[in-house]
Amino acid sequence: MAQIPATSNEDVRVLWAAHLVGFLADIAIIPWASPENEPADSDYIAATWEDDNPGWASIHIGPGTGRTYEPGEYVVWTRLTAGDRKPVRRSGLLTIGVLP
Repeated sequence: MAQIPATSNEDVRVLWAAHLVGFLADIAIIPWASPENEPADSDYIAATWEDDNPGWASIHIGPGTGRTYEPGEYVVWTRLTAGDRKPVRRSGLLTIGVLP
């Protein structure tokens, strides 16, 4: 996915299909420990759909946002709530900070 400095204050964006805009979207960023680890319900943050980029859901992270992360490697997950369905997708890897 991306690499961002630990001091960066920016959006983490995930692409879904544009026709899904309107469903509730959540994004979780969890430490990469093993490929099998999945986020708990409490790890998800409500995302917003970007008006200028249909299909993109995003959350704002970094210093001053209340959502800061230590330098490390993370897995980004997204889920939608569509009636009685909650599809979950592993959306990519995110490196925060400079790693040795």
